[in-house]
Amino acid sequence: MAQTKTADKHAPPPGALRVSVVTPRGPVADEETDGVTAPGQLGEFEVLPGHVPFLTQLHPGVLVLGDKQGRRVFAVSSGFLEVEPDGEVQVLVEQAVAAEKVDAAAARKIVDELGPKIKDWKEALDADWKNLKARLDWAQAQLDAQTRRAA
Repeated sequence: MAQTKTADKHAPPPGALRVSVVTPRGPVADEETDGVTAPGQLGEFEVLPGHVPFLTQLHPGVLVLGDKQGRRVFAVSSGFLEVEPDGEVQVLVEQAVAAEKVDAAAARKIVDELGPKIKDWKEALDADWKNLKARLDWAQAQLDAQTRRAA
């Protein structure tokens, strides 16, 4: 018996992207939008409807959902972004927070404390350095998300 393919109820309509942002603690966002700007390993990039499928690694930074229809701004840590053939975009990151929920004072304190330590690091670039760098990058991503939201 031949099976007929049914329309995927989760697939976005033409001209839109379905974006899911997920952390190990659960989903952070799941919505339709007209664009995604993400922090790639080589710099910021944009995904628009009709983008070719691909998978890329993300660097801690600012994730923006939306363009013409309004936008939502998130701080994200390292992870991956996948554009699927049906227009769905999966963002899988260790941490994500909406810009309006960022504790700017706590993030600024971490940046002020760890920035000089990383700059003056004289020891091996070992696990201790990587952990400090990850904490610094996450705190900076949160501050950057708040700044981008205000712009």
